[in-house]
Amino acid sequence: MALAAGHRPCFFCRRDAAKAFRAAWAGAKGQAEPSAAAMDAVLHSERMERGRKRIHPLPGPLSELADGTIIAASGFAYTIASGRAFRWTEHGYEPSQKLAHAEGMLTPPSTFMALRGGYRPILHPMIG
Repeated sequence: MALAAGHRPCFFCRRDAAKAFRAAWAGAKGQAEPSAAAMDAVLHSERMERGRKRIHPLPGPLSELADGTIIAASGFAYTIASGRAFRWTEHGYEPSQKLAHAEGMLTPPSTFMALRGGYRPILHPMIG
């Protein structure tokens, strides 16, 4: 969920993950590896809109979204893993559901590009 909130892996406490994220980001965007500050600036601009969490258009069918993408559907957040949608609740993830429609993507576009570019997030054991 941290990636969907517009955060990236930390270079201090998760250095290997942060390097992998930066490399996937750069590869997906076809540019040199950015600094942490540069990524943070982009993520900040993609995070909010008029004081609310921004919902981004879906870049394709739900079944083709990268693992770790978070979508909004019927007022709930779902994590995509292996083409399946898992709704998070206060008791953990529910069994996967087949969704016909989603309002959009909570994951910022740059993070989505990094996921599609090869970054592999650590998914909760209930879905991973």
